[in-house]
Amino acid sequence: MRLRLTFIGPPGSGKGTQAKLLRQRGFLHVSSGDMLRAEIEAGSERGRAIAATVASGGLVADEVLYEVVGAFLARHPDESIVLDGYPRTLAQARHLAQLHLDAAVFFEVSDDVLLRRLGDRVMGPDGTIYDLQLHPPPPGLAVTRRPDDDPAVQKKRLATYRAQEAELRAFYQAAGLAHPIHAELPLEQVQTQVNALVDCLTAPAPKR
Repeated sequence: MRLRLTFIGPPGSGKGTQAKLLRQRGFLHVSSGDMLRAEIEAGSERGRAIAATVASGGLVADEVLYEVVGAFLARHPDESIVLDGYPRTLAQARHLAQLHLDAAVFFEVSDDVLLRRLGDRVMGPDGTIYDLQLHPPPPGLAVTRRPDDDPAVQKKRLATYRAQEAELRAFYQAAGLAHPIHAELPLEQVQTQVNALVDCLTAPAPKR
């Protein structure tokens, strides 16, 4: 059964890691950034316009993002997809509702835990994210810190996220699509919750 999920959570909540793990179950894992980069690499007129916007430091307009997301989903009509970090705003959520969505998965983590995680977050040469306490890198691996993991930057980003999250949560709860995940647990236990949700969503409806 095809599923379309969106993973919603603040930076450091682990949604990206869990989305990648769903590849093991045949899901396509994609973020809005991935879709925009694919458009740029395709060299289309839209891709060239996006590249110019990004190069100038501007934000890609919602209308363009709608087209990109819609085109991506249309190219993969029969595949299970997990969107990582999209939608970010209520307007984007309303647009996505027109393209079909099976569940909005909210990764629940307190601000204190998030800021601790981000302080311990490092990245390997291949882009793999590690947590120095919970998921340390292999011994001897050269790691770096992401520039946007600066505590002052993260506090500002987190405040912005929380304001947007409240609207998204209300929207998806009203639609009956909101599913919380307790994301403060170790990675394996969070993965167990995600897999249980996928199993529930794909289970055949009981016969009457």
